[in-house]
Amino acid sequence: MPPPEIPQKKPKIPWLPVTNVRLPGLDFATILLVLIVSVHWAVERAGGPNYVFDLYKQLGLTWTDFKSGKVWQVFTYGLLHGNWLHLTVNVLMFWLVGGRVIHILGHQAWFKVVFFGILVGGGLHLITAYFLIENGAHETRLVGISGACYALLLTLTTLSPESKMWPIPISGKNLGLGIILCELLLWLMSPKLSIPVFSKVGEQFVVLGGGELFQISHACHFGGGIAGWWIARKLLAPLPSLKDLQQMRAEREGTLEVDDAG
Repeated sequence: MPPPEIPQKKPKIPWLPVTNVRLPGLDFATILLVLIVSVHWAVERAGGPNYVFDLYKQLGLTWTDFKSGKVWQVFTYGLLHGNWLHLTVNVLMFWLVGGRVIHILGHQAWFKVVFFGILVGGGLHLITAYFLIENGAHETRLVGISGACYALLLTLTTLSPESKMWPIPISGKNLGLGIILCELLLWLMSPKLSIPVFSKVGEQFVVLGGGELFQISHACHFGGGIAGWWIARKLLAPLPSLKDLQQMRAEREGTLEVDDAG
């Protein structure tokens, strides 16, 4: 009788890890994404350009509108997107990265990251728009939930600094640092900001055909990323356990005894 066959393990592909994708459910993350996709679908299906223009004018973020009292735009800009590609990239990033953040921290912490990512990203865009107007340039209307996406991504890289971030085989710490520095430099290199040295470099990018780089609100990306990093480092820091508190107390009392003896 031949020996039973031993099942062979499938070889692992190092650059293709097993990823657990979070399934949709009755929660705020799913509801928000359904709302975002529905709004964009309604915009694409709109009967005429006046409807689309009015919707973007009411919900998209600009300094001029915000200054005139449309303060809700600092949040509602995340509901709109420029096109299906813009929407698809943000939805995938928001869902895949956000799902990992929910798995690690829970829904309440996820909501904080998204809220402050949108708020800080929009706020930094407003500051940038103010200086653009001061320099005589035209401001652009901000749409898209990229600020929250970058906040979630920097939260994840900060919480898992040593983990390899697929599809780029580098650590979370290096990926997060690279993203922050890249967005900061692109923000400062905007030719319309007229920042010495930086804007000159940006003008060279435009001459070489890279003008589309500065049609993106890198201020929003940078602000959202900083918000996610800060929340992960400060607001969501784990509280000390009872054992940690007891050890800290023992060390403190031991130090006091030595000082008193001296």
